[in-house]
Amino acid sequence: MTKFQTRSVLVVTLVLVSIGLLVFGQMQWFEPVRSALLWPLSALQRPLAAAWNGASRLLRNDPDTAALQQRVAELEAEIDRLNAEIIRLRQKENEWRIATGLLEYAGSQPENTYLPANLVGRSTSPFLNFLIFDKGSDSGIQRGMPVVTDKGLVGRVVEVTSTACKVLPITDPESAVAARLLESREQGVVVGRLGGGLEMQFITQQTRIRPGEVVVTSGLGGVYPPGIVIGTVTAVQQLTYEVQQRAEIAPAVDYNLLEKALIITNFQPADFSPFFRSTPAP
Repeated sequence: MTKFQTRSVLVVTLVLVSIGLLVFGQMQWFEPVRSALLWPLSALQRPLAAAWNGASRLLRNDPDTAALQQRVAELEAEIDRLNAEIIRLRQKENEWRIATGLLEYAGSQPENTYLPANLVGRSTSPFLNFLIFDKGSDSGIQRGMPVVTDKGLVGRVVEVTSTACKVLPITDPESAVAARLLESREQGVVVGRLGGGLEMQFITQQTRIRPGEVVVTSGLGGVYPPGIVIGTVTAVQQLTYEVQQRAEIAPAVDYNLLEKALIITNFQPADFSPFFRSTPAP
């Protein structure tokens, strides 16, 4: 008999034996035989399971293992503490960076006196745009005082309580700032737009404006001191049939990142109302 024939006979025999065991396993009269065959395996399984459980308990109760688990727990607690410390130091670094910028700006404008204030609230509606700072009349804050950062103009105080003040940002549609283009010296008015952003209006058609040109306060009208940065030109709207042109302005201050500001406390807005009263009849 060849090797192939031998293997074929072996395979057929194993298949027939397997089928036979499956068939016999379904017959009731084969149950005693099956129990007799499985009993030695069950008897062997019980001591093996008991030995494994005992070894597991021994490993769990091993002093070195307990010490290792305790050390792992201590290291995890130390990692959590260090992560919290890193977050605290990053916050301090950010506060220091902002305070340093404000201090440098105040030092570069010694003609003004400043009071630092923290932003503690803001409006969430696109139609009611205001900011709340934590300085009020108890600190000498009055209506009309300008609010700035080292980046530029924020707005002006419009309402005051004893401990807080409400600031109207220049991006509000109700805001209007007398402005000047830094290079051409052309004047106009910067107004807020719905949804943020600024627009400079009343610029003559003859004025050449280029994107990137800086816009500052002109001081006209007496509402703001002159020379405070408002923003930069991003686009120009010039139509031939209009007498004047307009420019879109990107605010110098990022209101989404605003945390602290300086209130100019020695500036008093000018009152021009007497000059606009009607002249009494003779």
